[in-house]
Amino acid sequence: MNISDMPRLRFAQLPTPLEEAANLSKFLGGPRILFKRDDLTASALGGNKVRKLEFILGRAVAEGYDTLIVPGGYQSNMARITASLANKLGLNIELVLGGAPEEVINHNGNLLLEHLLGANITYVNTVPRWDFGTTLEDLKKKLQAKGLKPYLLPLGGSSPEGMAGYVEATLELKEQCLLQSIKPDRLFVAIGSGGTYSGLLLGALNIDVGYQITGVSVSRTREYLLEKVPENVEHGASLLGMKSFNADHTLSIYDDYVGDSYGAITDDCRKAIQLVARTEGVFLDPVYSGKCMAGMIDLIRKGAISSKETVIFLHTGGWPALFAYEDELFQSSETKQYLRKSTGS
Repeated sequence: MNISDMPRLRFAQLPTPLEEAANLSKFLGGPRILFKRDDLTASALGGNKVRKLEFILGRAVAEGYDTLIVPGGYQSNMARITASLANKLGLNIELVLGGAPEEVINHNGNLLLEHLLGANITYVNTVPRWDFGTTLEDLKKKLQAKGLKPYLLPLGGSSPEGMAGYVEATLELKEQCLLQSIKPDRLFVAIGSGGTYSGLLLGALNIDVGYQITGVSVSRTREYLLEKVPENVEHGASLLGMKSFNADHTLSIYDDYVGDSYGAITDDCRKAIQLVARTEGVFLDPVYSGKCMAGMIDLIRKGAISSKETVIFLHTGGWPALFAYEDELFQSSETKQYLRKSTGS
């Protein structure tokens, strides 16, 4: 099946901007940095999941499903956006959100928005967050017993349908680069479940883009991703009628910036969020884009990225989660000192 033949619902405001980050580039002493603003896809406060959901929900609606089951973490961006789009489409929405037993669920950020959207939410104490045991299948059977037709979405939208969204994004980005006479050397993106990275890689294998796709993991190990991503790409290429890569293809993936666990903010992530906000007026999130930016900054400072290169940073959105990390974001000594000066204490 070609992508052009796939059912698709148009939700995103496209193309998303490709913007210079001149102040950040200057602060770091190069390279040239641009932001691909997929935080501005518009639907439900935006994010990379919107591109994926155009195809995933396109399939669900075309096949007559009336209920969506969405797995994710407590601050899942996928859950927020899918809940909003489900309301738009008149579909029932069930969220299954997981996290560590010792975590206190902060009903702020994405969770607050999901409650406002009226989603039914099932909480699961689980480590890792993507291991839901039998909860998802049990819920599916329960809904079927009520006469509903539930569709279980892939975690993070990591499916051929989700990947199709980022094959299309690759073509969009290429056109923007041609119009702006930009020749990027690298494209940086956060890796969670791996769907966005895999879609970008599949796009690059089938569209002459000329840049390396560098992924910064926010959860899984590099070893796991080096096995999983090729499986994703091969599966997607097969179903979408596209070219895959050979065994000699080298993947650029880093897992040095995860920290204690998925969703646990690191000091470098906090600094990256503050730096981008203060140089570019752009908000990153503490789970995905903040950690990816921390990795990119570290690689620049180590000299792994030349000051003469041109780098595109794919901003995947997720900034509503900032409001669930208030304590962590204000605990740095720099921020505390600033607050003391501001209040005169």
